[in-house]
Formats: sequence, structure tokens, C-alpha cells
Amino acid sequence: MNKQRGFTIVEIVIVVFMLLVAVGWVKNIIKLSNCDFEAPYKAEVIHGIGLVPPVGMITGWLDVGV
Repeated sequence: MNKQRGFTIVEIVIVVFMLLVAVGWVKNIIKLSNCDFEAPYKAEVIHGIGLVPPVGMITGWLDVGV
């Protein structure tokens, strides 16, 4: 049996993906906190829905205006 040293490509890709997800979700929370909560509520609704982690990883990278 071979002794594996280091990481495989699959493990590296998974870690990079997880980091992008985490960064996107945090960016979403920051963008939501920077919203003015005055009409129109487009950005507030989108970033509010983004509090759900699978959605937040996408909405954190969107630029919908503040």
C-alpha cells in the first residue's frame, strides 16, 4: 500500500469551493448590513433570502445595488 503524502487534486478543489462558499455567504451578510432599508427593497429582499447558506453563497457575489 502506498503512503500518500500531501493532498489530492479533489481535496484541494473541495477546500477551494468551500472557501468560496464561506466568503460569498459572509459578503452577503455584509451587503445586507449595508442596505438602507428604504424603498425600493430589491437589494434587501435578495440579501435577506441569501441568509440561507446555499443561496447566500450566490447572492454574496451579486451586485444588486444598495
